[in-house]
Amino acid sequence: MKFLPLESKVGRNAFGFCSIMLFSSLASAQSSVTLYGIVDSGIAYVTHAGKSGGENKGSAQMISGGEANDRWGFRGVEDLGGGLKAIFQLENGFSVANGTLQQGGRLFGRQAFVGLQTPYGTLTLGRQKVPIYDYFLPLDPLGYYNWSLVSQDAQYANRADNSVKYVTDLGPFNFDALYSTGYDATITNGGQIPGEFRVGQEISGGTSFATGPIFAAIVYDLRRGTSTATQGDKEQRIAVGASYQFIPALKAFAGYKWFNSSVPATAARSDMYYGGLQFRATPAFVVSAATYYTDIKSAGQHPIDFGINCAYSLSKRTSIYGEINYVKNSNGSNLGVAGFGTGVVAGANQTGVAVGINHLF
Repeated sequence: MKFLPLESKVGRNAFGFCSIMLFSSLASAQSSVTLYGIVDSGIAYVTHAGKSGGENKGSAQMISGGEANDRWGFRGVEDLGGGLKAIFQLENGFSVANGTLQQGGRLFGRQAFVGLQTPYGTLTLGRQKVPIYDYFLPLDPLGYYNWSLVSQDAQYANRADNSVKYVTDLGPFNFDALYSTGYDATITNGGQIPGEFRVGQEISGGTSFATGPIFAAIVYDLRRGTSTATQGDKEQRIAVGASYQFIPALKAFAGYKWFNSSVPATAARSDMYYGGLQFRATPAFVVSAATYYTDIKSAGQHPIDFGINCAYSLSKRTSIYGEINYVKNSNGSNLGVAGFGTGVVAGANQTGVAVGINHLF
């Protein structure tokens, strides 16, 4: 919105005053800023969360973001004419359980970007979702709940700092490409070191296809080491997935991820497979089930995760939900309901049960 001074070249006559008010109204109509957010919290119980006196112990926990992670943000758009628009988004992530910032303590850790939207695509710069996040959110049977596809690999819901991103549509195809000069600014020497252009570099791109009941996507993601010594190492992913809407109430999902890393912190070679169903019993009640299987070839481990969740909408903005997950580990693997190495005794199986409430504003 533009604010014009009272003193104007047109003077203070009635015509001039009306012109000022008209111009202000037009400027207001061409731009907008929206405040939005999600507040989500619940209670969970998980088994084998730690050891005490040589015995595996369970844990009762308050969880934040069981159905969807807590956030608040601003998004804005200004119509520049000729099909060109300026856009921005600032999105904060927080924990409603304790009020702390998420995403490494960033103020706007979920998203922070500005860009241009054109008839030929959208170009944005800042901290942004990586393409695998964009494409696989609608391809997860459990809908990116706290215990879901993102528990198998955090990259499915990751962002990249210092990134430029281009997204465009071509018929039934969508294309998404991202380049980052330093994908994680919270890491010491995480990127953008003078003369060391590969440190913390991320290159990612993918495409999706949508027609009728079918939606499918494929993504390639490359991240390099975050120091001058490891910048030659690569962390690579290729993810493919698809969904099919059999009837309005029933949708099926399937996916696969190839992973190979020589980066010391994540060095491994694995394949991950998943499948599931989503059933909308009524307009207000939906039930989802999924199985995720990971073959960690570099360690001879084969953890498998079975999950079910459900949600009931009390209104357009408020829902209650429940989750049940069971993880079976093998050969010392440490997959927990919330992810690898997260709140589980290595080699132990884990069961998690949670209930919560989600509110949108």
